[in-house]
Amino acid sequence: MIYQKLNKVFDFVGVINKEKYTNYHNHELMKDYRSIFVVGLAYPNEYLPQKKDSFVASMYTYGYDYHDVIKGIINEALKDENDYLALVDNHEINERKCLELTGLAYHAKNNLMIHKDFGSYFFIGLVLTKTKHKEVITTNTDSCGDCDLCIRACPVSALTGGFDVSKCMSARNQSKRSLPLDVMNNNYLLLGCDICQRVCPKNKGISSESVSDLKIKPTAYVLIDDLFNLSNKEFKNKYGKHAYTWRGKTLLLRNAITLLLRQKNTDYNEAIKKTLSDNKYPSWYKEDTNKMLKKLESFNL
Repeated sequence: MIYQKLNKVFDFVGVINKEKYTNYHNHELMKDYRSIFVVGLAYPNEYLPQKKDSFVASMYTYGYDYHDVIKGIINEALKDENDYLALVDNHEINERKCLELTGLAYHAKNNLMIHKDFGSYFFIGLVLTKTKHKEVITTNTDSCGDCDLCIRACPVSALTGGFDVSKCMSARNQSKRSLPLDVMNNNYLLLGCDICQRVCPKNKGISSESVSDLKIKPTAYVLIDDLFNLSNKEFKNKYGKHAYTWRGKTLLLRNAITLLLRQKNTDYNEAIKKTLSDNKYPSWYKEDTNKMLKKLESFNL
């Protein structure tokens, strides 16, 4: 059975009938499918510090791209099946809602899903099947209760009064547009933000064994010199197995400069100047970089 096959290779699996998903009939993707399997795969609860010559993105990017990893595991486990569709992230179905409907995790105040054993340190995938399968649903009464640590810890107030994606530092530093001042001043990763999950009590003491591809790789660290000197193709060849590359090298370089500013590291000022005179860099990059270079140059006065 599909459930048993998936349960052998994933950390948890739940199953719901598609009718449980609100407005399922409005999703063309669901038209020919009857059951939704929700699979979860944990990643390591480990945190890498920034270095002087290289930077890291969010914890979830330390291993290889979870989109490829999860789909690969699903397709290998179900290689003898022919009526399924594997989905990871880039589709119209709300994966978090599907997971919530299985009862395996709840939607927390930090807008992340919390599992009793893995906290928020896991990835989600979906498997749709044309055959209807028995539901596997767990009763879940867990919640954040009165805890508001994530709300108080967010440096850009994105969780005050509920999740506001327009303020979220992770959303903003992944956007190809100029950064607001509060994000520019508080950004501390090459991509994404882990503050709200690092302070979460539900993640305290979480430790789980991850599949090899999700364990920390040497290329979790991106050399600053590579951001300046490698072509897009060369950069992709070296770092392309990681999810942090999905928005391209220029966006990572802009974010890297926020980290140089945070470190008061002026070693790359001349390299930054060269990018500002290069027509291949877009206006949003130059707008932010001009502001940050002025501050970096002031440290040499």
